[in-house]
Amino acid sequence: MPDKNQPARLEAIKKLLRETLISDQKTLVSLLKTQFGIETNQPVLSRDLRRLGVSKKEINQEMFYALPDLDIRIELIKQAIIEIKYNEALIVIKTHPGLAAFIGDYIDQETELDILGCLAGENIVFITCHSIKNIQKTYEMICQKLHFKKNAS
Repeated sequence: MPDKNQPARLEAIKKLLRETLISDQKTLVSLLKTQFGIETNQPVLSRDLRRLGVSKKEINQEMFYALPDLDIRIELIKQAIIEIKYNEALIVIKTHPGLAAFIGDYIDQETELDILGCLAGENIVFITCHSIKNIQKTYEMICQKLHFKKNAS
């Protein structure tokens, strides 16, 4: 079941990490609650930090959480995808060998997409929507999320 609070929580985490030096998850959980009214726990926060690519960096001989300078995932996604197509039933993403699982995992994390299921192999990702009525809209949203420029044909 998708976490409907995730997008707001991720934005709040990014804002806090940009504006405050935070050294531990307990402090981050507390700040999310006091500044944004967002209640969460350590396992969820840990997944969010991983999803955002957060690491610890040394500042004045102390370790603090820091957002990545460049979202490496976006650059990898741009290089990974060869083609995205759809028909009446499926959306198919062709990737370079070995990158389909990465793309599939990225899509699974996108909670606002109308996706029923996603299956990734070595270089192909099959995506099915909740309803075939929305397949074109979902295709366009996936292209946008994956920074894929469609051919004008």
